[in-house]
Amino acid sequence: MTPTTAGVREPAHIRHTSFAYGLRMKVVRLAAALACAALALAVAGADAQTAQLCLDRVPFDPELALTADERGVGLMHRKRAPKDGMLFVFPRETTGAFWMKNTLVPLTIVFFDSQGTEVRRFSMTPCREDPCRIYRPRRPYRFALELPVTDTRRAATIGPLDALRRLTRVAS
Repeated sequence: MTPTTAGVREPAHIRHTSFAYGLRMKVVRLAAALACAALALAVAGADAQTAQLCLDRVPFDPELALTADERGVGLMHRKRAPKDGMLFVFPRETTGAFWMKNTLVPLTIVFFDSQGTEVRRFSMTPCREDPCRIYRPRRPYRFALELPVTDTRRAATIGPLDALRRLTRVAS
């Protein structure tokens, strides 16, 4: 047995289990970071409509909306949202709003700054008739990720930065 901060002794097997769990979690985080770093190295060879991206340091494969036309249509008229959502990439920082006109499925939208850090999030409901609610982040952003509303990922960061920068260079 070993002493604890409260002066109460805890069995050694509990201390070792806690240590093993902490070590295991560090290994998992390191593996995720290495996977994202490897994806960043592969980015240079990818075409404009694909990108090796990570959501919270876990690889994911969203559809991309790189042009004004693609961003204007988004996920309208679809019966289901893509598993990894759609990433709207803007050529410059913006504060523009989104709406759900003619969108058939509920979505979560997460706005990210140019560094890939979340700045705002909304749960959005479908709208088939005007007037439709406007979802305005009220903060500058460079990327917006629409995900199925049932997606439970935290979505606090996207990256790697090299991939994000490449996408902003091809966005129009």
